[in-house]
Amino acid sequence: MTGTKKSAPAKTAKARTAATSAAAATPLVVPGVRPVVFLDANILIPEYLRSIFLELSEAGLLQTNWSEGVLDETRRNLIDPDGRFGLDAVRVDRMLKLMRSHFPQALVLGFESLVPQFVGRTDPKDEHVAAGALKRSKAVYGGEPVVLVTSNVTDLPQSAFAGTKIRVARPGRFLAELVNAEPGVPVVIDRMLKRFRKPKTTREDLLNIMVNADCIEFAEALATAWGLRPE
Repeated sequence: MTGTKKSAPAKTAKARTAATSAAAATPLVVPGVRPVVFLDANILIPEYLRSIFLELSEAGLLQTNWSEGVLDETRRNLIDPDGRFGLDAVRVDRMLKLMRSHFPQALVLGFESLVPQFVGRTDPKDEHVAAGALKRSKAVYGGEPVVLVTSNVTDLPQSAFAGTKIRVARPGRFLAELVNAEPGVPVVIDRMLKRFRKPKTTREDLLNIMVNADCIEFAEALATAWGLRPE
């Protein structure tokens, strides 16, 4: 009996590790299929990363989702006077209002009942993020594949989503796969760059920004598509 009790957790841990490895090896983006993504706040806070996902969503190359909890977290970080950004609250509220009105289908509601199942499986502050992604998947009968895009895969591990159709991915990997699967991505990003005038942002500038944002895979894929090399 003692031996059986000790071996069960080991088998469970091995099974979770195997499932995580299998998920990591499976493509996030299928050519010809518009991916559905749920964005963590750390994707919406940085200006360029946020703009990239919104532009690609507007172009119909992916379907973006978030929750009010994610938007609230985004707001808190952007206006925090002691934080990295310290932006004017009026400016931030205007931006979030535009996001809500321009992407009404992005808002995921009714995820609260799913939060308890992530207690002890994700960082406490990210339980609402995990629940939001799962709710978006469950919105379709049988569950729809959803990529939870986050810069913090430690607090939102793939193992927390065992038995679901949620895939956890860093933005660099997801965007790199999207570039390789969808030739329209570089065109959309070129169009986005034309609107960055203060300061003016070149292709090379964006590639370096993405490298510094730990999105090296994306920078390399985009540079190849543009016929450039990231510095």
